[in-house]
Parts: sequence; C-alpha cells; structure tokens
Amino acid sequence: MERSYWKGFDLTLQRSLPQLTSLIFTFFIILFSVTHLSAQPYSIEKIFAEQIAQRDTSTFLSITYPADSSRLNLSQVRYGAWVRDTAARVIVGGDTVTVYPTGAVTGTLPLQPGWNVILFSVASSRGSQDLSLHLYRVPPLEPPPATPTAILDTLMRPTNDLVYYAPAEIKVQFIGSPGGKASFQIKGLTKGRLPMRERSPEDTGGRQGIYEGVYIIQPGDACRNKRIIFRLQGTDGKRVKKKSLARITVLPYQQPQLVVTSEEYNLVRFSAGGEIFMDLPKGIALELVADLGEWYRVRISKHREAYVQKSTVKRVPLGSPLTEASLYGITASQDSNWVTFSLRLTEKVPFDLIQSIHPQKVSLYLYRAHFQDEWSVYPDSGDFIDHINWVQLDDDILRFDVILNTNQQWGFRGWYEGKTFRLALRKPPRIEKDNPFSQLTIALDAGHGGQHKGAVGATGLMEKDVNLVYTHYLAELLKQRGARVVITRPDDRTMSLKERMDIAREANAHLFLWLHNNSTGLIRGPLERGGTSTYYTHLQGWPWARTIYPYLVNLGLAREGMVHRSYYITRQTDMPVFLVEGAFLSNPYDEQFLMQDENLRRLAQAVYQGLETYLLSLAQ
Repeated sequence: MERSYWKGFDLTLQRSLPQLTSLIFTFFIILFSVTHLSAQPYSIEKIFAEQIAQRDTSTFLSITYPADSSRLNLSQVRYGAWVRDTAARVIVGGDTVTVYPTGAVTGTLPLQPGWNVILFSVASSRGSQDLSLHLYRVPPLEPPPATPTAILDTLMRPTNDLVYYAPAEIKVQFIGSPGGKASFQIKGLTKGRLPMRERSPEDTGGRQGIYEGVYIIQPGDACRNKRIIFRLQGTDGKRVKKKSLARITVLPYQQPQLVVTSEEYNLVRFSAGGEIFMDLPKGIALELVADLGEWYRVRISKHREAYVQKSTVKRVPLGSPLTEASLYGITASQDSNWVTFSLRLTEKVPFDLIQSIHPQKVSLYLYRAHFQDEWSVYPDSGDFIDHINWVQLDDDILRFDVILNTNQQWGFRGWYEGKTFRLALRKPPRIEKDNPFSQLTIALDAGHGGQHKGAVGATGLMEKDVNLVYTHYLAELLKQRGARVVITRPDDRTMSLKERMDIAREANAHLFLWLHNNSTGLIRGPLERGGTSTYYTHLQGWPWARTIYPYLVNLGLAREGMVHRSYYITRQTDMPVFLVEGAFLSNPYDEQFLMQDENLRRLAQAVYQGLETYLLSLAQ
C-alpha cells in the first residue's frame, strides 16, 4: 500500500474483499492520479485527490452542506456529505442512507420551525462517529383565522415609504381573514374608500385572505406622508381596520422630475428586480415617476414605464426639460469586420436592440424620437446587408430595421458618440468546408474560479475545478483544428464577468462559450434534477445551443433541456454567446460522471462536435 496517499484510511490486508473492493473504487481518483496522471497539467482526478489528502484524517465523515447553524426559510433542505469508507453504514436523522461509490451521502431533511438538530452517525470497521448539524428554520407565516376577523401586519404593501412625482398606479395589499369585504383609503388622495378584491387561492399558491387594490393618481392629486387605512368586514360580521406602516406622498405634477443614468452600464427592468428591459449607457435622461425605496419607477416614453436601481442614476435639478430627439438621416461605414450605421440625433434618448430571424435582422428602437429627415445611405458591404427600413411605431417610438443576407448573425452592438448613435453589425467570417475552424477566434470561459467555487457536490467536488479542466480539454481540440483559442480564465483565479468579456472583445473573438456545470436548489432532492442543458439569450446564440445539445445527451446524460435565460454573459451582443451546463453536481450520479477525466474529455468532445456540425452547415 502507498501509505503516503492512504494515510488515515488504515487499510489492511485483513479487510474483507468486499470492503477492500469498495474502498478501492471509492478512491480510484487518488490511485489513478498517482500512477497515471502526474504528468497531466489539467486533471480533475488529480485535483480532487489533492483535496482529499488535505482533509482531516481523524474524521470518518464530513458534512459539505448546508453549513452548521444555517438560517433557512425552507420546509426541507438538501444535504451533502462525504464518507471515507464506502462500506460504512451511515444514518442521517434516524434513517439509514445510501453511500454512493464516490463516498457521497446526500438526501433531504424535513425542517420544523425553529432549531433542528440532525444527527449523522457513521459505523465502519475502523470505528464509529457521530456528528450533529444545527439548522434554524424561519417559522412560516400562519394564515389568519376566518374568525374572529383580523388584519395582519406582515406582508402589508407597500412595505416602505413611497413618493410619486407623476401620475401612476398605487398598488396596495394586506393579508386578513378570508371571505371578507375589504377597502382602503388614503386621506387627502382617494375620494373616500376604494374596494379591494381577495385574490384566488389558485393565484397565490393556496393562500387565502390576500386582498389587493389600486388607485390611479390623477392630475392635481397631492398628499404628504399619509398612511393607508385598510378596512375588512369578516364573515362573522365584525369590522376591523389597520393603518399601514408605510406612508404615501404624491407631489403635485407640474413639470417632469428627471434622473440621468450615471454608470457605464445601467439595467432598466420591466419590474423592480425583474427581467431586463434594456441596458443603457451613461447620460440618458429618464422621467422620474416614483421613489420606491431601492428602486425608481421611470417613464421611458409616453406609454411605457420601467424600473432602475437608485444607485445607477442621479437626480437632475428641477426645471430641466425632458427632450425628445429628431433623427436627421443615416449614413454607413465599414471595415474588414464591421458595418456601422450612424444615426444623427438631436438628443441622447433611451434605446433597445432586438435581434430577429426569418428574416435575419437587427431592430433598433429609439424612444422619445421621430424621423425629421429621412435620408439613409446604404453601405457598400456586398451581400451582407439586404435592405434597411424604418417605421414610426408611436408618436415617440421609432424603429430602425437592418435586414441581413446571412443565415447566422455574428454580433451587433449600439452606443452613443456624443449625440450620434452608432449601430454596428459584424460581418460573417469565412467558414471553410475542409477546416471550418481555421478562420475563427473562439473565447472559452471556465465559469467561477478563485473565491467563487460555484456548485459543490456532496463529496466536496467544486464546479470551478471541473469547469477549468474541461475548458482546457476543449481548447486542445479546437487548437488542433486550427482555431485561435482564448481562455479567459486559464487557472484558478477570481475574475469578474466584465473582465472575461473584455478579454474576448480585446481578442476580437467570433464566438464565446460559457462553460459551467449545474446544481439544483437546496429545497430539492438530489435525484430530482440531473442531466445536461444549454442556454442562450439572443437568437444568434440559439443555433449553437440547439446543435450542441444532442451531442451532450449522447453522453448518457439526462435531458435537462435547452433554455432561454438572461445572464450578464449571455446577454452580451458583440458575438454569439451560449452557455453549456454539463451536468448536475448536486446529483450523485452526475457528480460521479464529472469526477473522471475521461468523461470530461468526452464532454469537451461533445461540445466540439456540435460546433463542427454547425460550422459545416455554414461553410461556403
């Protein structure tokens, strides 16, 4: 025995053959790393073996997650642990549980309100050990009784003081005894009491007694620091009322109060904390509608509102006008990579870029804008641009369409230079049938890294390590076929998402692959989710995600699906971007798959085959 690597395991030849076989299988990672992988620069087996060697040899079992003394708002929680001896008997919370061949121990634990103490017991031929995991469950909100009639203080909305600067909707809510008749009033604002409706339990996850109402602010309305008075008449005939803690202020609407975007990138959302509507640069003025605490509600155009974080905008002195823009024609220029349209505007206004297919086009939406003088000059770009078109959708929304003669879009971006808006579209690279990678620069990003571990398996296997290893395996394959490969995170370092994209942009990459592995939420069981998936945001990333996905499934992984989702990386538009989620570290079978270098090479090969298949379909 090589006791320098098996120290603490106390293996002897007197062990029974089944136990010995089990232990050898559990730690094949260590053995294989010693005998075969010492010369390999990137090996998940070697990395994990080194991590095992650093663990406390005096303990038979280590709990990976959740952390002791965690505070959770969950009815059950997934746990993960690792046992040294796969022949050991492990009992968690009074139940004997499965020990997987990797030493993983995982399952779910029911949680009662308050403190929970879960006992982990391990018994093996080496001895026994008990560990306790302490978890606190936040007590759930108890539903109010039907009688006597009551209104709860909790979940009353709004939750914080609100200030309205322009006509808008004020939405209010409280939780009370179900089946009653409810109303609300804001003195000095509403004309008496306004009715509220009780939401259907089908819309609230089965909860009863949620009442909601709305008041639409009218021109001339005004009030300061007024509480909302809620009233409820219950099924027992009793009437109760309660005032909100939050206060409402409505300022007289005389002239627009403005904010201006102040960061390099400013996310505008459809709702507070919700999906992204647009991503605006610095210096775009927006009309302030309401102060909602951490968020401002703003007006994008006459009939469209959105939300921005307070920290990304600055207030403008009262009296500053909200200007609209006139568009005085469009000119075009180009270089070897990009065709750029220049739109001469009188003001910087909000904008959005939408990509479409069938036909392939990029649409620019300019808000608070109209065409003053239609003069559009086509670029001399060969067959790349089919035609351009514009339409005034509303009296203050202008759409400019560029229809392309290509079956794959390779990037687009928009920005301001002064008051001139630039819209750049990337020309397709030449794809050779004999070697489709030879003209391409491909950026590979190994997700997480450094301080950011990513998902963690029950054994303690870290996603950041798996991602890095199979990224390098994919890079080897692409380089062998003549691609110029840029690895944005070449080793175990902490990097921001912006840094990764900046490296790809600096390299003038044609394609960006974001390489990750997955995990399910702590409330789900480890076997509820598993398998492989691909993600995209813009349609230029969709064909890549769609073509690669079947090759991933062919590895024997379950079908988790092709997903449309908006992340910082995937919503970047300079180049096609898509995300590969190889497998689930939270699933013990997927985790075992990811612990083997051969499987990570197969994972990289599947991604490579998908890339090659799609590129050949584009070959000239």
